[in-house]
Amino acid sequence: MSNPSFSCARRLAVLALLWPMATGCIALKADQDAIAKEVDKLRKEVVAQSEAAERNQELADQVDAKLAEVEELLRNNQANLGLRVENLELEVQELRGAAENADYMATAVRQELLEQRADLDSRLTSLEEKLNEATSIPESKSELMAEADSLMSKHKYKQARRLFRTYESRYPGDPQMPDVRFKIGLSYFSERDYKSSLGEFYRIIQDTPDASVMPDALYYSGLAFAKLGQCQNAIAYFEALREKKTKAPQNYKDKAAEQIAILQKDKGELCVDTPATAEDDDAAKKKR
Repeated sequence: MSNPSFSCARRLAVLALLWPMATGCIALKADQDAIAKEVDKLRKEVVAQSEAAERNQELADQVDAKLAEVEELLRNNQANLGLRVENLELEVQELRGAAENADYMATAVRQELLEQRADLDSRLTSLEEKLNEATSIPESKSELMAEADSLMSKHKYKQARRLFRTYESRYPGDPQMPDVRFKIGLSYFSERDYKSSLGEFYRIIQDTPDASVMPDALYYSGLAFAKLGQCQNAIAYFEALREKKTKAPQNYKDKAAEQIAILQKDKGELCVDTPATAEDDDAAKKKR
């Protein structure tokens, strides 16, 4: 059986030998734990930083994608904007052209309206004059003749002729009718409407050969034919005026003789119906 004292001593001796080693192990363990904690902390920080980096990368990728979308959108918008600008310019040009055409049309329409208005004003004025003329015709025979003669003296031949026509229609069997017809013919002659004047003078010569205005009708008929270049007819009327049966005043007969002499001497300057003489034929042949 072992000795208890000895066993205790041995234990103490072993403890004495192991104590330094035990205290050293305890110190190392503490350092190891601290280091482990630091490592774990660093590991966690690394993991966190890695995750943050990944997150940042993801965000950066998202930003790049968005930027790419924005750039693409801008490019598309610029292209669309350019196209829209071109379209707008074309539309503006078309509108400007349409506006110019509209302005031209408006100017033309305005000018046409002005012309139509001027025409209407002229027609209204003419109608008013006709109305005034119609309402200003004298009622009595003497006043009607006096007004017509007054208009003739003022060279208002058309208005005078209207009153003479009124007299003619109102008083068809009046003794002054040949004088009225002569004045109507004289109004045409004064307007150089020689054919119309001849018609009026011819009525006097045929219908009332004994009228006091018969010499006047013959003389002015001769003048009218001469104005028309029908000198042979003119000479015939002037010669008729010189006959005794016409009872023309001497001054008329003298004037008729003068006119006949003038027309007979004409070489084609006045007359278009003068027959060619033998001398004229010879001259024409020489020219050929």
